[in-house]
Amino acid sequence: MILLLMLVTLLIVTLIRSWSF
Repeated sequence: MILLLMLVTLLIVTLIRSWSF
């Protein structure tokens, strides 16, 4: 469960970093 949360958080962070060029 915690691993899934970490994975989702990592995905969101990557998306935000890609969004804010």
